[in-house]
Amino acid sequence: MERIAIRELRNQASRVVRRAHAGERLIITVDGVPAAEIGPVSSAERVASLDELIATGGVIAPRLRTLPSLPKPVPAPSGGSSADVLAELRER
Repeated sequence: MERIAIRELRNQASRVVRRAHAGERLIITVDGVPAAEIGPVSSAERVASLDELIATGGVIAPRLRTLPSLPKPVPAPSGGSSADVLAELRER
């Protein structure tokens, strides 16, 4: 990996970014000490869809593609609807 000084990066930023885009990784130094790395964006940083993850073996497909049925609502102790119970609680 080639090292380039921060001054060179400032003066030739476009050229350095083009090199990184082409696949090269470069170490940026400050006073000769490595401080950062610049390189191409890896495909791992892209968010994969569920279908892509299933195809590559990243996840296992669900056995059932249907949603489970929703639970039955529990009746209020007073026998009224949830709207009635809320209205009563708000009046207090």
